[in-house]
Amino acid sequence: MCVCHRRFLLTAVCLAVVAAAGFFVAFGSKNADAHNPGFAGRTLRVGVGWLPPPDTPDMRLYQEEGFELDLAAEIAGGLGASLRLAEVRPGDAARALAAGELDLVLARAGTDDALRTSARVLDTGFQSGLSLAMRSDRPLGSWAELKGRVVCVSEANGHARAMAERLGAEVRVVRAPAPALMQMRTGECAAAIHDRALLDPLFAKMSWQKFSATLPPVEPTGLVVAVAPGEEILAAAVKATLAPLDTRERWQQRREKWAATVSFEVYRDQVAADCH
Repeated sequence: MCVCHRRFLLTAVCLAVVAAAGFFVAFGSKNADAHNPGFAGRTLRVGVGWLPPPDTPDMRLYQEEGFELDLAAEIAGGLGASLRLAEVRPGDAARALAAGELDLVLARAGTDDALRTSARVLDTGFQSGLSLAMRSDRPLGSWAELKGRVVCVSEANGHARAMAERLGAEVRVVRAPAPALMQMRTGECAAAIHDRALLDPLFAKMSWQKFSATLPPVEPTGLVVAVAPGEEILAAAVKATLAPLDTRERWQQRREKWAATVSFEVYRDQVAADCH
């Protein structure tokens, strides 16, 4: 076994142990603090725009693009309910809520998004525009320069994909943020599109200084929880559950954890490639 493999495996095991311990503590505390007995034991049906595939190629797990899956689990834990996730297209979210097919929908919505007028919308506190990650030695000077260029986006980031297609880019859809960013680093993609709020803590790392060229963020959206009109009891319970989660400190912690995890995943994939 080569030296880089041994170093990688030791690092991976340590991170896995720490992550597992953190998850156990966090999950246990959420369920222990459940204060909505009316929802205890119920199944909470939550719609999200994208679900990860059931099979993971090469047994690789990746940090997802956003926080919808994590926040859905936190809300269900706070209510003392079990969680059932379903994939729902953005344009179908309001109908699914009104038809009683879903209890909640977690989605990214702009200020004029139709979901805000067709459902009871609760803001989670996360907002961001889309931005680019590029190599500093070959940056683009404007968004218009994406036309004809290969641009990486992750499967979960439909907003980024739609924008890149409108700009005439050659869109390469990859599994998750880490592979997208790695292909930007290697030059296979001219840029990778992600939330600027997530790129900022990544760019702050020394190992990303050569890959931190960017452009001003555009098309801002916020992560919201949509509840069907008339479901006031559920809306109130979810709002109470979100209250301790929707703080500047908590979102800063989530953003920094996202950046640290994605940075390690890029390193892991590059080390694995170099060892073969």
